[in-house]
Amino acid sequence: MHRPAPTADWSSTELPDQQATLAESPARSTTAGWLRFETIQNSASFLVSLLVHFSLVMLLAMFTIIEPSDQQIELIVVEPEMEDRERPLEVELDESEKIAKEMTLANLTTTEQGMEGMVEASLKAPQLEMPPTDFANAPLVALQAEAFLTKDVDSLIEDMPVGTVGSVQAVVGDYQEAMDQISQELIWMLSKNKVLVIWLFDQSESMKDDQAKIRQRIHRIYGEVGLSEHAQGDALTTGVASFGQGFQLHTRAPTADPQEVDEAIAAVPVDPSGEEMFSSAVAEVLTLHRRYAKIADRKVALIVVTDESGNTEDNEGRLEKAISIAKATDTRVFILGREAVFGYPFAHVRWMHPEEGTIHLLPVDRGPEAALVEQLQTDGFGKRTDALTSGFGPFEQVRMAKETGGIFFMLPGEEANINNSIDRRYEPKTMDMYRPNLNSRLQQVGEVKSDPLKTLVTKIIYDLNPYQESVADVIEIQQVFSGDLQQFRQQVRQQQAKMITYITYLDRAIEVAENNRNLRDESSSLRWNANYDLLYGQLLAYRARAFEYGAYLTNFAENPPAPPQMPGYMEFRGWRLATAEQLSAAEKTEADISLSRDVLQFVMQEHEGTPWATRASWEIKRGFGVKLEPIFFDTRRINRPRPVAPGGPPRMPVQIPKL
Repeated sequence: MHRPAPTADWSSTELPDQQATLAESPARSTTAGWLRFETIQNSASFLVSLLVHFSLVMLLAMFTIIEPSDQQIELIVVEPEMEDRERPLEVELDESEKIAKEMTLANLTTTEQGMEGMVEASLKAPQLEMPPTDFANAPLVALQAEAFLTKDVDSLIEDMPVGTVGSVQAVVGDYQEAMDQISQELIWMLSKNKVLVIWLFDQSESMKDDQAKIRQRIHRIYGEVGLSEHAQGDALTTGVASFGQGFQLHTRAPTADPQEVDEAIAAVPVDPSGEEMFSSAVAEVLTLHRRYAKIADRKVALIVVTDESGNTEDNEGRLEKAISIAKATDTRVFILGREAVFGYPFAHVRWMHPEEGTIHLLPVDRGPEAALVEQLQTDGFGKRTDALTSGFGPFEQVRMAKETGGIFFMLPGEEANINNSIDRRYEPKTMDMYRPNLNSRLQQVGEVKSDPLKTLVTKIIYDLNPYQESVADVIEIQQVFSGDLQQFRQQVRQQQAKMITYITYLDRAIEVAENNRNLRDESSSLRWNANYDLLYGQLLAYRARAFEYGAYLTNFAENPPAPPQMPGYMEFRGWRLATAEQLSAAEKTEADISLSRDVLQFVMQEHEGTPWATRASWEIKRGFGVKLEPIFFDTRRINRPRPVAPGGPPRMPVQIPKL
């Protein structure tokens, strides 16, 4: 049962006089409104704010900002092309399965009337752009239970009618624990019917070790299942398939021979494309086995093994279609997956170029845990590249398990080279109070439209969206500067001009959040209380850092220090931005910093044991000042390729991989 939503109150906190210390900022006078909790203001200046219309066309493309971790290495971010690949299914099912393939969140605008509490919201609800007939027969899915994420897995071992939702998520320590539970599920299914189990593997390079682990345990699973009195003969048959950018079937027909299953898993290839068409693959493999399962009168268990959330466009367009096919084929979907990144679609893997010695950040799909974007996609300087764990699996995979009566098994992450990884383990009982909405995206867009708090938070997030082309140049602040003094000063002048616009964006966002503080207090959703609290603390921190950025660069350009002396093989390549404790414009930023600390510390206390608290702590530890650090490149890291022999074929350049 949900506890009452907390009401944040810092009225007793002693803060500097913001009118005096922040007189030069156009929105500083609104900061004290957070402490007074007065009625909402009707201000003409507020009414023209946030005019940029954003969309959810990409549910966020990949991010590029680099946090310096090694001054000896030059970092490069790879921007992969996001291509939309349609893979039509071979078999169309009934009308109830015609689900929408595309949707965008757009037209988040401001009215001319201001806000009157819960009734007159100043922010129009997101408008859904979609073909007029696509959603005509879409099934509506409602949450049926209060505590999906804490439901005991053993409770599934009972007679389960078609359409029963699964326990959704089980946190497991390793593959053995997950496969032990799957064995019990298969034994229970066999007690009712013959069973077809289908293994569906992700073809990414990172999954080869996982596939080897499963092969080592596959005989144990089938051995345990074979001991059941219900598993004699061909009562259990198996198919094996895999997916990446495309799809492959590795068993010509379902087999009852475990050795054939082992060999089929060994045949799973590596797809270098970096694409994982998860939803399409589920629909494809079930469509191919549908006739067999029906003729043989078998229940179907689909076991998906993947360490990514899948291609964003494919998931948005085909998730509901895949769920409909799973229901039509009476399939329970079990997913052995990874924890989603908190409020963000990607993690970034550090990869060193074997010849140049440079480090590249390669994006991998790892989230988010929610259907729509609920967290800022900027770290204050540009696109995020952190990898804070969310406590939940990726939305598409958890929703699919829920809707089909299956389980999402959340395996621990094992990647040591994930950039800025913040791995935390959260208590399921605590996280249950913050669980994301597992309704369809269509249904959730409607909920955002009807909930003023959700509309407010969503509006600010999309207005500060670094993936929106029209504002990306403003939101993304330059972080790497030339080592040439003349060029450096020119870059600084350009950034100072841009900073005026950027701070105005932040002023407006902060003003909207403060003027509509009552929406947060009146909401009963702990998750959206936490979203609001963290968002507000971050906005204050980012405005302070923006002022510090401008002041620091001005001082640095006037009195540039010489780079430190280094050995001859260390090549100086310029300067890189980093956060710091020391301030350059304390007289202008100390009020924002003080209030931001109060808000973020409140998040840490009120939402303790959650990703919101972890993120708030990370923001404080970053420091509110900035500095420039020299970039040196160790030329000894360069692995010079051998020269090409005269008349020989040209040497193929090393391609940056897609993960």
